Amino acid sequence: MIERPDDPVAAALRRAFADERPSAALEQRLARSLRTLPPASRTASGWRRFVMATAAAMLTLLLAVTPSGPRRAELADVPLKELQAFIDSNRPVDVATDDPARVRAWLAQRVDFAPPPVARGSTQIELIGGRLCLFAGRRVASYMYRVHGRLLSIYIMASDGLSPTGDLRIEHVGRTLLFTRDGHLTQASWIKDGLIYSVVGELSEPGLLAALDDLTL
Repeated sequence: MIERPDDPVAAALRRAFADERPSAALEQRLARSLRTLPPASRTASGWRRFVMATAAAMLTLLLAVTPSGPRRAELADVPLKELQAFIDSNRPVDVATDDPARVRAWLAQRVDFAPPPVARGSTQIELIGGRLCLFAGRRVASYMYRVHGRLLSIYIMASDGLSPTGDLRIEHVGRTLLFTRDGHLTQASWIKDGLIYSVVGELSEPGLLAALDDLTL
């Protein structure tokens, strides 16, 4: 690769992306693109065109993953994917207890909002503890349960600049629930008192609704 230290375009790009680190996959794609350029494209003008095109691609990527200004980001299926990753990792919960007060107190010291009371549930819903998660740069409280032996997580986070989304909208007990399903996992999300609740479980939509009613969320 030919580097032109006096090239103002390259210098401007280095300054613009000084604090950004592209993924390893993106770096590999850029390297492959450079290797496939014909010799004529490695001239000064060809290099400037390639640098500008690369900058446009990187800027598009950064805008896609970084919320800007007052626009609201969408929660989408992030909680669903987080629970799947937790299941796949076979990790323990951060604080293992069936005491709702202990779970709430532990998380209250680690999130920037007051966590709501932790529901204990019925004999069919077992509180197993809590976890601290991170979505979109914000700290998220996770209340962990087992429902008939299946995992269920209640994710709670501040709603500032974030909107829940879903493929199915259901009005249930005076609340608008947004449902998303992927494989054996179902997610239901809503906003209440400035917080987003996103409940994800190894359950069907009716099973998740029954669990929500039992937990009186």
